[in-house]
Amino acid sequence: MPQIIESRFRVLEFDDEDALLNDIVDIGSPVHVNKEREEYSETLQNKINGLNPGNVIEAEIQSRSITRQDDIWKFIDLKVTDETRFHFIEDADNHSSHVPELATKAENIGENTARTAISSDGEPIGFITVAQDQGDRFWYGLRMGTNTHEFDIQNLEPIDEPPYEVIYARNSDRSRIVFYHLVEKGTDVAEAVLSANR
Repeated sequence: MPQIIESRFRVLEFDDEDALLNDIVDIGSPVHVNKEREEYSETLQNKINGLNPGNVIEAEIQSRSITRQDDIWKFIDLKVTDETRFHFIEDADNHSSHVPELATKAENIGENTARTAISSDGEPIGFITVAQDQGDRFWYGLRMGTNTHEFDIQNLEPIDEPPYEVIYARNSDRSRIVFYHLVEKGTDVAEAVLSANR
C-alpha cells in the first residue's frame, strides 16, 4: 500500500537518479526521491531541476510501500521555502585566516572543536568551526544527513533570516574538518573559500 508524506525537507544531495531528502519536522532516516519520472508534469520537473543541496522544501512524496526508508519515492508536489545552500569540499586546504588559530586553540584546551564568530564591516555574518576529523563515517553522515545540520543552522537565526551558505570542508590529510555557517551577506567569504579550494 503506498505511503504519502507531506512535510518540510532539507535537500541534501543528488545522484544520477535521486534527490536525498531529510525530513526536518519528523526527524528520521533520509529518503531517496526520484528526480525524473515520466509522470512528472513539466512544472514539477522544473521545480525539481531547480533544487540545490541545502534548500528547504515543503513537499509531498509518495512511496510504493509502507516501508519508509527501503523504497523508491516520488514527488507529488514541492515548494522551495528556503534557498540555503550546502557545499561539501574534499581536500580543502585553503581556508580563512581564522582556521589555524582555531585549530591551535582547540589543541591548547584539549578539545576536539573550536568555534569563532566572524563579521564583515562590523556586522556579524556567521561562525567558523574547526573540528578534528572523525573519519569517513562521520563525513559520510554529514553528507547523507544522518548527522543533523539543523542545530548549527539555528545558530544563524539571531543574525539574519535564511537563506544561508554552509560549507563543510575536509582537509586533504584528514586531520580536520572546517564548518562555515554564513548568512547571505557573508557569501563573499563563502565564494572566497569555494574558489580557493576548486
